[in-house]
Amino acid sequence: MSDPYNCEINLLTALDWQRSAADIVQQFVKNDQEWMQTNHCDFWNDWARDVFTLSTANDFGLAVWSIILDEDVSGVDGPAPDGYPSWGFGVNNENFNNGSFASVGGNSYEFTTAQKRIILQLKAFKVLAISGPIIQTNTAMANIFGSGVIVALDNFDMTYVYQLLDSDISRFIVEINKRDLLPRPIGIEISEIRILNAKSWGFAADDENFYNGNFFSGAV
Repeated sequence: MSDPYNCEINLLTALDWQRSAADIVQQFVKNDQEWMQTNHCDFWNDWARDVFTLSTANDFGLAVWSIILDEDVSGVDGPAPDGYPSWGFGVNNENFNNGSFASVGGNSYEFTTAQKRIILQLKAFKVLAISGPIIQTNTAMANIFGSGVIVALDNFDMTYVYQLLDSDISRFIVEINKRDLLPRPIGIEISEIRILNAKSWGFAADDENFYNGNFFSGAV
């Protein structure tokens, strides 16, 4: 990974030995230095951080990258299909607000800024390194999600399995998988996403259900 861009200009180095002790000349150069720092370097440093760099971009920069990468950074749930078996009360399957539990018009939902960065970084990696080896994939996942969050394992049968070690982002990973943004080489399928240390619910100390197992399968 390359070093982040940082603009630095030091006009004082332009002073030669004959003028370095001249107070008026020094003050003149210092004034120019402050102006250049504020109007040039600070501007480009902020632009590099907020727009050019995906890992630190703000919402404006992410909107620009969303267009460049052709990846929507908002989520949409479409309407329920015709004949969807909705459940409710009475003849019309009404719920407490007098509507069926199936969605008629669908709805949209927003991601946090950090989640948008992850989505777009995954899309950029997919575009630039679609055929990379698994070690490259796991390096990228550590850079994007942080170390020890999610790793890919090769099943040696033309499939990958992803292991998620942070169950708090399991729903977000489902969204990423739905968008086909989990890295995989061409011709490789993702067979399973396993959630380790998943938060399950059941009875007693071992979260057992009626068949002596917890209610969560550990996979999505």
